[in-house]
Amino acid sequence: FPTLDCAACITTPKMSETARHPNIRLLLNSEVEGIKKNGDEFSIRIRKNPRFVIQENCTGCGECEAVCPEIRYDDYNANLVGRKVAYIPFSLANPRIAAIDRQGHSAPCINECPGGVKAYGYITLARNGQYEEAMKLHLEDIPFPGSLGRACYAPCQNACTRGSLEGPVDIRKIKRFFADWYYEKYPEPPTAKTKEKTGKRVAVIGSGPAGMTAAYHLALKGHTVKIFESAPQPGGMLRLGLPEYRAPKNIVDRDLKNVTVLGVEIEVNKEISDLKALKQQGYDAVFIAIGTHDAVTSKIEGSELKGVVDCLKFLREANIGEKEDLSGKKVMVIGGGNTAIDAARTSLRLGAEKVTVVYRRSREEMPCFPPEIQEAEEEGVEILILNNPVKYIGENGRLKQVQLVRMKLGEKDASGRRSSEPIPGSEYIQDVDYVIEAIGMKPHTQPFAGQIELNKNGTIAVDKKTLQTSVEYIFAGGDTVMGATTLIQAAGQGKKAAFYIDRYLLGLNMYDSEEGDKLPAVDKSSILKRYKGPHKPIIPSQMLPFDQRRRSWDEVEKGYTEAELKASTDRCLDCGNCRECHQCVAICPANAIDFSQKTQIIEFTAKSIVLSTGYKLFPPNGKPNYGYSKYANVIDSLQMDRLIAPTRPYNNILRPSDGKIPDNIAYILCTGSRDSAIENSGCGDECSNNPICSQICCMYSIKQAQLLMGALPMADITIYYMDIRAFGKGYEEFFQQAKSMGVNFIKGKVASIHENENGSGDLILRYEDVSQGIVKEAKHDLVVLSVGVIPNKDVPKMFTDQILQLDDFGFVKQVDELVNPALTTIKGVFVAGAASGPKDIPDSILSAGCAASEVAAYLDTIEGITHVNQLKENELSISQ
Repeated sequence: FPTLDCAACITTPKMSETARHPNIRLLLNSEVEGIKKNGDEFSIRIRKNPRFVIQENCTGCGECEAVCPEIRYDDYNANLVGRKVAYIPFSLANPRIAAIDRQGHSAPCINECPGGVKAYGYITLARNGQYEEAMKLHLEDIPFPGSLGRACYAPCQNACTRGSLEGPVDIRKIKRFFADWYYEKYPEPPTAKTKEKTGKRVAVIGSGPAGMTAAYHLALKGHTVKIFESAPQPGGMLRLGLPEYRAPKNIVDRDLKNVTVLGVEIEVNKEISDLKALKQQGYDAVFIAIGTHDAVTSKIEGSELKGVVDCLKFLREANIGEKEDLSGKKVMVIGGGNTAIDAARTSLRLGAEKVTVVYRRSREEMPCFPPEIQEAEEEGVEILILNNPVKYIGENGRLKQVQLVRMKLGEKDASGRRSSEPIPGSEYIQDVDYVIEAIGMKPHTQPFAGQIELNKNGTIAVDKKTLQTSVEYIFAGGDTVMGATTLIQAAGQGKKAAFYIDRYLLGLNMYDSEEGDKLPAVDKSSILKRYKGPHKPIIPSQMLPFDQRRRSWDEVEKGYTEAELKASTDRCLDCGNCRECHQCVAICPANAIDFSQKTQIIEFTAKSIVLSTGYKLFPPNGKPNYGYSKYANVIDSLQMDRLIAPTRPYNNILRPSDGKIPDNIAYILCTGSRDSAIENSGCGDECSNNPICSQICCMYSIKQAQLLMGALPMADITIYYMDIRAFGKGYEEFFQQAKSMGVNFIKGKVASIHENENGSGDLILRYEDVSQGIVKEAKHDLVVLSVGVIPNKDVPKMFTDQILQLDDFGFVKQVDELVNPALTTIKGVFVAGAASGPKDIPDSILSAGCAASEVAAYLDTIEGITHVNQLKENELSISQ
């Protein structure tokens, strides 16, 4: 050295030899969290970050990279080009295996979904026209996208980052589009692939969202599942609670087929009360998901009158065809939730002349989703707030009037809403023909009392993690456990229950694994800060005309057209690093992709430690007068190294701004070196005051210049320098060789760089020519900042109970560099390479050899070990 060999040729053989060595354990994707000294040993704690690829399975075929839709900056290529999120780091990587770069976070929409549905993934697929793939992605989590695309309250949209701009992406309608598209293409579901049969049988009580989702996932896992449903038709609240105009029953039926195609059997009109009998019938596990189908009633005077009904009975009868004729009647609905609004709008469609919703709090406290209230009012429903019934008045056993009292708001109650208090003397009477009470729901769990533990409110008591009840083989979830919730929350509980029931059936520990353990959501502020795109308003919903809605059971909200879908998906801000579309999972021939991988903590002991933590490059934006990151054609030396490498990202050397082949290139040496007055701008304290020479910059710049002369023989190469570090045999010759090839060396200090005002992207350098003592300007196509070396000052933080001293410049201090090189201030800890100061390749190799010798000598003194190959397992590890 110095030579013109490429880095890969120098390092790849040594990497391969290291990886194959029987005494070396490679911990890839890992970081040291802490080191403690215990006598002559060190306890080392490593955090091994997941790569979401099973290393032993991956063949390095690159199929995952080919199908990945997401592109991020490629750090291996110094952010000059993009790479896929699913990627192989570089062509000569050792080991050559893929990784999924999720960067430790997910999109807010995914993080917020109780069912774990990958909204960001299916938005991406739908945007690309991959509707079938979008549907399959949804079916990985929840089996009824058709119904959710119409009736989900969409917490994903509440979390959408775009909501801070013009409004959230309408994720629910995107889901509806691809579900409808898929159902039109496949009226009957294609045969689904399940795991090999386990021989285990599971009874699911209830066919609502929780029960169906649990049955679906258990069947996929190879278990035999039978659902028992007390109603005459399956679907739970999907069928019995949601009116036809919100969730058409043909869509519910098609959703259910996604479950039954797996071999799940459903028995209707079958109410289960004896749980032990199921065990006796050969079921290995039971999942209770009976929902909240018992109504909470007011019990006020007159509630027994004919014409006073509960909302669940009313909606149930309307949904199974037993519709009551309300023609010309005045209907009053008591309550402010979604069920109350559903009952009110259903009453209109049954012929009611006037429908009034009475709610005891203010409009702001109404738990119903605002769009539902708005649609009800558009159809003619009156919302009467701060009122409450105190008595129903009848004649001959039939309701005739309601006595109401006006209310006022008090302090907040347990629900977080302001409580309501009656105003004395404000009672009044209103004529009414029909009252529907929609004031609450509860589970029908009385038959299970004495068989499993129940909570005071009638819900089933379960382990919060596993959903296991007081009886080992019985699990419960959904509204039965949580009380009245939403479709997606109940479905999420069903999915969770299936995970733990499966582990129970297979005899696995249910507490050493976590279902649905999500990555934290990305910081929205960072997404909003980087967004520079145009204004993109919400794509409005197309609705059935008002005059048709009041008496029609047709869907009120129409789905997207394909053009509207495209416009809506284009509003996505691409928050997450990985889209979680799982196309890599589908394509991988080795089944090597594993999104369930978690961060691992690895602990082991070692007798000695070698610190080879290297250095950091000076951040070029620490010299703002040079225009790095402001002007596209100002790059640093690492970026140029990638441009001229045999494995470079382009087929030629191109400048970033316009892809032009540069013919006039400048290097500025000592960028961030030998400078005690660096402007601390944009790069933190780490790049201020770096007075020492970085030793390697001159030679790597001259090497690059020679390679450029070979690649671009007609190009002009200029190197601006103050001094050239060309010491010893070979170095001066290398310098003179560059001169003889035509590289122009100018002794001068560059003051500033600015872009040519003609829009060409060319750069004007203002510099002091030392030889002539004057200030000049020069024009170049491309400027390369030869950045210096700065210390990695975080190294001492690894030692939690010892003090690792640094030298005056922030590098690891060697106690006696001349007599005992590599020794640090901690006994048993040695340093190698540039961690102790700037070094070129020969010096680094020499330093590593010194460290190895010192380690061998040290081990010999404490244990009498004389051969390195006698080291115990784990005593020599490399953390990368």
